[in-house]
Amino acid sequence: MSPDVAPAGRLLFTEVGPRDGLQNLAQELATERKLELIRGALDSGVELVEATSFVSPKWVPQLADAEEVLAQLQAERGVQVMGRIRVLVPNRRGLERALRANARRVLVNVGVTNSFNQRNLNRSVRETLAEIGELAQEAASAGCTWDASLSVAFGCPYQGRVDPQEVVELAQELSGLGAAEISLADTIGVADPGQVVQLVALVANSIPIAEIALHLHDTRGMGLANALAGFNSGVRRFEGSVGGIGGCPFAPRATGNVCSEDLLYLLQRVGASVAVDLEQLCALAQRLEQMLGRELPGRLYRAGIWAPTRLG
Repeated sequence: MSPDVAPAGRLLFTEVGPRDGLQNLAQELATERKLELIRGALDSGVELVEATSFVSPKWVPQLADAEEVLAQLQAERGVQVMGRIRVLVPNRRGLERALRANARRVLVNVGVTNSFNQRNLNRSVRETLAEIGELAQEAASAGCTWDASLSVAFGCPYQGRVDPQEVVELAQELSGLGAAEISLADTIGVADPGQVVQLVALVANSIPIAEIALHLHDTRGMGLANALAGFNSGVRRFEGSVGGIGGCPFAPRATGNVCSEDLLYLLQRVGASVAVDLEQLCALAQRLEQMLGRELPGRLYRAGIWAPTRLG
């Protein structure tokens, strides 16, 4: 199923572990291990997998094999697999590399605050938006869908409080440029449920709520509560990382992506329509634990899915 088409009320889930999860790890996984992770996510029924990033290997050496990863996927599963793959492109050069690798969906990123954006992309917010405008035209000309992520939408490690109106204005601008999806990212894990409800409502007054995604971190143990608040506010697009691995290498102490299987289990239990096979996703988290040689932050893969039976 296309990541942009789903029955009413159905979640559209993006697995970001192969990119956002692995980029923050000290150890580098072999290309084949990364492919195993991507294959497992696809086979579990995840609608979209964020497979890698076309960032300079100097800055993120963990993802230096981006071209090889996409080439292998297409060799194994055919070019049609690219309809369920997304890659991060930090700039024009990254987009050019991604398009040469036959990417059909890319993600661009802009920080809400200048202080974070300078450290992450070495540009001001306005400079990044100008470049995104150029990238949008190039992507459209190539028939490539593009999504946008708004980093530090709930709080900045350098500035502190973020004005919600700045988030709204950036979301409007990105939507106007043609973004298919706009993700509100709690990059350093400081949001609370009330803040999520407020920001989603404000942004949804300016762009269709069907375009809004939530990218949450569980740094302070609030990830699942914030996801539930977003779901109850009408959001149906969510992102997570298998096993709960990852974080942002450009934000101090920004550990803890919300765990994919924990998030989907919660939302399924409150009535969300979830297409992902959670047993398979838990098995993938168990396999990732073996790859990394350590226990992961996620809980469901360790505890198992609760399936009570009637006594007596």
